[in-house]
Amino acid sequence: MVGAGSHRASRPGRGAGRKSTGGLLHPAYTAFARIYDRWCADLDPPRWGRYNVALARRHGFTAGRVLDLGCGTGLSTRPWAGIAETVTGVDRSPTMLRLARRLGGGAHRIRYLRADITTPGLLRGETFGVVLATFDVVNYQTREQSLLRLFRNARRLLEPAGCFIFDAVTQHAYRRLLNGIPVFQRVPGGAVLLEGRYREGSASWRGSVTILLAGRDGHYRALVERHHQRHYTPARLRALLRAAGFARCHVYATLLFRPPGPRTERVTVVALPSSP
Repeated sequence: MVGAGSHRASRPGRGAGRKSTGGLLHPAYTAFARIYDRWCADLDPPRWGRYNVALARRHGFTAGRVLDLGCGTGLSTRPWAGIAETVTGVDRSPTMLRLARRLGGGAHRIRYLRADITTPGLLRGETFGVVLATFDVVNYQTREQSLLRLFRNARRLLEPAGCFIFDAVTQHAYRRLLNGIPVFQRVPGGAVLLEGRYREGSASWRGSVTILLAGRDGHYRALVERHHQRHYTPARLRALLRAAGFARCHVYATLLFRPPGPRTERVTVVALPSSP
């Protein structure tokens, strides 16, 4: 959830001046995985979970099966345990899934699977009352064809009266909050430094996440990941949803039940497979 940086103060924390060593480059969400839940803690993930559950109920969900595409460590998956009949989380990162299983799997009736969520035929033969793709999953689809394949999977996997819930970082957040402004966040056992630039012409954001892990000697070990995201306008999202077979959608300012405004940092979309 790199876009979560738009919610944070962009100022150094105490300890930022300590010596760092290492700086090894890692694939996205490998090194970050070990500190990811601590990075997200101040965003109150349970509140995001309650919001998504409330949105699903507002659009007709009462009980049934839930699928979380791009589930990561299960932050967006676990809130559905005890609410849904079954919960399935899918992610392609083995490191994130390992943590998800450790934090809660079978005991909470959650099944975690490793797969590419854009692969045609994903979970063939299964259907769900709610399909989720939250915490920047959509923005990480930097090619439209990849996003369209994700949307087609979501549509195929939805029950006729189900709903597909996803969120996306807005252009305002990329332009004003994630564009050349370093974001430093202390977390237990270390810190995270987020840096990046937004390119208007390609509507793309490229940046790095530096994970600083505190050692017993008082020094930090630095692990660096490169991240790439793309902004999609609401109009483009609607067009791709129509192409994937969705009949209509509702767009909200994330964590609210009203339409987004010019300073909204993230939108949440509820896409429905049938007309009212």
